[in-house]
Amino acid sequence: ARAILFGITIKGGNIMPYLLIRHKTEDYAKWKAVFDKVGPIRKAAGEKSYALCHVAGEPNNIVLINEWDNMDNLQKFLQSDDLKAAMQEAGVTEKPEIHVLEPIEKGAL
Repeated sequence: ARAILFGITIKGGNIMPYLLIRHKTEDYAKWKAVFDKVGPIRKAAGEKSYALCHVAGEPNNIVLINEWDNMDNLQKFLQSDDLKAAMQEAGVTEKPEIHVLEPIEKGAL
């Protein structure tokens, strides 16, 4: 199965993909409270782990990288009303930059 989300083509399959989202928020603390509140929703949707960052020197410019159990669950989450409602409640101030990433190699240094 193929779908186009936010201009990105993704394919169904069994790989464990990553989702990279960058967006600006009104206030990081407000955003983080909503992010934590919807953690169980993300986990139930197939999120395996996440890394939360901000652009250096810009604490309200959030970068989030999530690992998902499979591409189909990631696709469903991106299209979910839960995600849209959470972004609105959290004070996201611009259209998010969203990238679906297929891993090539994973290692430790």
